[in-house]
Amino acid sequence: MYQYKSIFISISGMDPGWIIGKISNDLKEVFTNLGIDCQVGSPAEYKDQEVCYHMGWAYATPQKNAKINPIFITHIDDKLKENLLVSLKDKFDYFICMSVEDEQFLIDLGFPLEKCFGLTLPIRNTYIRPLSIGIFSGVYLDGRKNEQWLLDFCIENETSQLFNFVFIGPDWGKFVEKLVKLQCSFEWHHTSRIMPFEYEFQQQKLQKLDYYFYPGFDGGAMGSYDAYFYGVQLIIADDGYHKSIPNIEYPFSNQGEFVEILSELGRKQKEKIDFFKINNPNNYGFTLLKIWDNSYIKKPFFPTAHKSVLEKKRKFYAKISFRRFLSLIKRNIYKRLHN
Repeated sequence: MYQYKSIFISISGMDPGWIIGKISNDLKEVFTNLGIDCQVGSPAEYKDQEVCYHMGWAYATPQKNAKINPIFITHIDDKLKENLLVSLKDKFDYFICMSVEDEQFLIDLGFPLEKCFGLTLPIRNTYIRPLSIGIFSGVYLDGRKNEQWLLDFCIENETSQLFNFVFIGPDWGKFVEKLVKLQCSFEWHHTSRIMPFEYEFQQQKLQKLDYYFYPGFDGGAMGSYDAYFYGVQLIIADDGYHKSIPNIEYPFSNQGEFVEILSELGRKQKEKIDFFKINNPNNYGFTLLKIWDNSYIKKPFFPTAHKSVLEKKRKFYAKISFRRFLSLIKRNIYKRLHN
């Protein structure tokens, strides 16, 4: 299925405990699970594998016995490193960068378009914390808290299943039963107002929220002050003494504005989940294999002009210091001794 059956990931001149080593070990696991013989080590440990993937770019020298020599490019932050990078242009087969912008940076330096690939780094996280929205209030027969707005949102928007709603107050029973049918997550704490240290309990819950939500247009809630004190973002009715709170993140004056706010939060949470889902070590490894066997289809770069990429990078280059000059000498010595 895959063109190459053996891969060596070369960590040149770098601490294996650093992030480069972790990415290398993740890739080894991915490739091994695909039935590809994969080893990680220093250049001296290379054993004629078909692919030699060089992770320490500044210390790397192509392996003559490898069919292809891809190289991973990171952190070009001074003119010395830029010059070193340019000197590698014709020595390696593929240049794997950390972003599409870095890919364009190499192309602007004169690297062949077909050799440069900007890939988002593989992310090891497997847990994305649900967004918690707290509603600290009771339910009343006249619906003064506008809790129906929340229910309508949950009925009409699947992203409501990405939230965890935290209710503290009496009489939410019939409401949360409806949330169960909509497969929404929630906590409900039926507070009695006579339990010892009940207020302190609520404060502990409040501190763990992402958002404090108060939908009632009935003068405001003192809980909004507590949430503001703890730095919890506020989704509150633009009403009553709420108006005295400076810099409210999400005020709303009607149901439409309320729905717009929750829809936007849900959209962003879904994008975050999708980002972590897509950019995992497995997909990263699959993409590398496609690049190396020339079956990967590149996506177009930014729709706007990219001429500022090279200028932008150079603008933030560090000045050449004695320490940086010594680092250049160290890299050259390493190459002579280990390759």
